[in-house]
Amino acid sequence: MQATVPRPLGKIIEEIGADARVFIVGCGDCATRDGFGGERECETMAEHLREAGIEVMGWAVPPGGGSTCNPTVARALMQENAVPLAAADTVLVLACAQSVPALEGLVGSGRLVQGTQIVTGGMTGGGALDTKSCHFCEVCIAELTGGLCPHAFCPKNLLNGPCGGAQGGRCEVFRSRQCVWQLIYRRLAEAGRLDVLATYNEPADFAVGDGED
Repeated sequence: MQATVPRPLGKIIEEIGADARVFIVGCGDCATRDGFGGERECETMAEHLREAGIEVMGWAVPPGGGSTCNPTVARALMQENAVPLAAADTVLVLACAQSVPALEGLVGSGRLVQGTQIVTGGMTGGGALDTKSCHFCEVCIAELTGGLCPHAFCPKNLLNGPCGGAQGGRCEVFRSRQCVWQLIYRRLAEAGRLDVLATYNEPADFAVGDGED
């Protein structure tokens, strides 16, 4: 069992960068219920980022308990906030890792930064819970892989590119399945973000943590 908690503030600020223009997205479902990405947490995060000298263009949480991991809800939220979103170059996600695939492709030329992480104990899950596409890793890397979780879709759980057995774009283990790293490459190429593949991804860690440095 895993639960979602905030990432350490210092790590979030370091990843965002001092020159970024940030729009914060929370969730009206589990993130609000469990206190890691509701309206209060989004407002507080905006204050922390501004204190760190980072420009915040705004923040938004789906109304009525809406789940950001629901693609329809995510799309409506981003459309309602199109103006501040267009002024931002970074979207900070204060929601569970399942929200990253839903938000991918809705941020224009911007980038996603995950503001939460996973620890053992408890359970996070909203109305669109889908363990097939999300393994609730401690730090979600889907923001770097076109919204596709290689840990969930690769039977070898490879986090830094395909294995040597992938042939013709097909998975070595499941020949009827496309290699997820081939799909990731295509998505990043289309977005002009192939440079992120130079980033080394540490093995997923499910150890107990408290979200502190």
